[in-house]
Amino acid sequence: MVVIVAVVAAGRERGKTSLVESMTRRLSGRYRVWTVKHVSDSFDTREKDTWRHLKAGAEGSVALGAGSLVVLRSELDESVDRALKEVPAGADLVLVEGFKESVLPKILLAQSIDEAEEQLERISNVFAVSGPFADMHTKRSVKGVSVLGSDSVTDVVNGMVLDDQVNRLPGIDCKKCGYPSCKEMANAILKGESLLKNCRTLQTSDVMLIVDGKPVYLSDFPKNVVKYVVLGLMNSLKGFDPKKTGKITLELRT
Repeated sequence: MVVIVAVVAAGRERGKTSLVESMTRRLSGRYRVWTVKHVSDSFDTREKDTWRHLKAGAEGSVALGAGSLVVLRSELDESVDRALKEVPAGADLVLVEGFKESVLPKILLAQSIDEAEEQLERISNVFAVSGPFADMHTKRSVKGVSVLGSDSVTDVVNGMVLDDQVNRLPGIDCKKCGYPSCKEMANAILKGESLLKNCRTLQTSDVMLIVDGKPVYLSDFPKNVVKYVVLGLMNSLKGFDPKKTGKITLELRT
C-alpha cells in the first residue's frame, strides 16, 4: 500500500501548491514521495516538437533534456485513479493536488472558517482543515474536522506514513534487519530510528504468497519449499527453461 493524500480547495490562490511543496520538502528526505496534479490545460504547448509528434500519430513521445525526462501520450481518462497508476509500487507517499471530487483522504485549504464550513458541506473525506487562519484562530475544529497549521498537518501525514510502514512489516521475526522482532523494528520506525527499506524480507524476497489480494510473507524454510517444488514441477514440462524465466505466477482457487 501507499499513503495517498489530496490537498484541495474551493478555488485558486488558496496555497495548495505551497502546502504540497512544503510537505514534499520536509518528508522527501525520509520517504519516497510522488506528487499528482490536475491541470486544466494541456502540458504540451501547441506547435512544440512533442505536440507535433503526437498529432502525427505517435503513441507516445519522450522528451529528455534540462535535467528531466517527460513521457507524453494521449489520454482520455483524466481521473485520479488513472494518474495514480503511473506511481511506482515502491512509493511511500503520494501528494495529490486537486481532485476534490475524489474519494481520497483530503486536506482542505480555506481562507476563513466560514469558507471551510461551506466547503465541508460539499467535499467529502476531509481529515484536516488548514489555511492562513489556522495558526491564529482559537477554534480548533470545524464541523468536527481538525484545524491545523502547515507544520501540524505535515506531522499528521507523517504519522499516516509511519503507521502504513509499520503495517507493511511481514511479522515473521526473521531478525535480518538487526532487530529481534518485527515489533521491535516497528517501534524503531515510529521513533525515527529505522526505515521500512531496512526490512530485508520486503526488499529481497523472491517468493510472494498472495491470499485474497493480501501478501503473506514466508520465512526461509517455507519460502524455499514453495520455490523449489514449483521450479521442480516446471522443469519437468516441455519448453520450460528456468534460466530464461524471470517470473512465475501460480494461482490456486479453493
